[in-house]
Formats: sequence, C-alpha cells, structure tokens
Amino acid sequence: MSQNKIYRGPDSSRSIRNVVGRSKGSLRGSMIAMLSNFTRPRVIQFESMLEYRFLCLMLVRDDLVDIVEQPPALAYQKQDGTRAHHTFDFLLRMADGERIAVAIKPAERVISRDFVTDLRHVAAAMPKHFAHRIKLVTDEHMDKRAAADAARQLMRTRPALTEVAA
Repeated sequence: MSQNKIYRGPDSSRSIRNVVGRSKGSLRGSMIAMLSNFTRPRVIQFESMLEYRFLCLMLVRDDLVDIVEQPPALAYQKQDGTRAHHTFDFLLRMADGERIAVAIKPAERVISRDFVTDLRHVAAAMPKHFAHRIKLVTDEHMDKRAAADAARQLMRTRPALTEVAA
C-alpha cells in the first residue's frame, strides 16, 4: 500500500532584516537547514560567498544547535563619539550554551576600514544576554576546499520537505 505524502514548506528565516537584493560582484541566496534545536527545517539566508562558505562549514558541525542570520542590530559609539549600529552576520548557539556573534568580511575590507576598531566598540556596548563573545571571520580564515566538501555533505543530507499524510 502506498503512502500519501504532503509537502510542508520550511519555516521562514529568522533574519531581522531582509537580505539586500542583488548586487554587482556578490552572491545572495538561501538554503534550507535542519539543526537539533529546530522543530522543522528552516530557511537560512546569506549575503555573500564568504557567508555561504561559513554557513556550510557551521551547518555540518555537531556542536551547533542554533543559528540566526542577521540578528538584531546593536547600537554602539564609534571612536569619534558618533552613534552607530552594527548587524552581525550570524548569531550562533553552541551545544554548551555559548552564544557567538559572527562578523564576516573580506580581509582587505577589515584592514582598509579599520573594522577591528569598530568591533571593539561594538563589543564594549554589547549586552551580555546577546552573545558571550564576538568572532571576526575573513576569507583568510576559511578553507575553500573544506567549505566545498561541507556544501556537498549538506546536499547529500538535506532535510525532506514531504511527510506521510495522517
């Protein structure tokens, strides 16, 4: 006897802001992922090839239980005293409970815009309940081959969006 199956789409992205539309020289997209903390598969968005690679590398880890892309922006005071806001690329929650706010940028941009100084000011203003620590990830930190292997692993193990009808 064959079983009837129904399609249930993934849960929506939990991003606070919409991923910016297409731009010259960058990659925009989304993927469907299932982590141990999710009740259903969920859409996760990314705004660059670096974010995509990072996302692939994180989603294959056993110790990652939750990920939020584009979490709420944090207000901080810049070095010159002006107020600004920073939106991290991802907020991770690990199996041990640690929350990590992740900023992903090309190394060249980190240097040319003195991004590390801005992140220090963001860290000083960051509420303790938001994250335990900040992690800056650049293209120099990521192994392209490992990210490609992770992407292939995710394709082989992607969650089903059909289920047996009751």
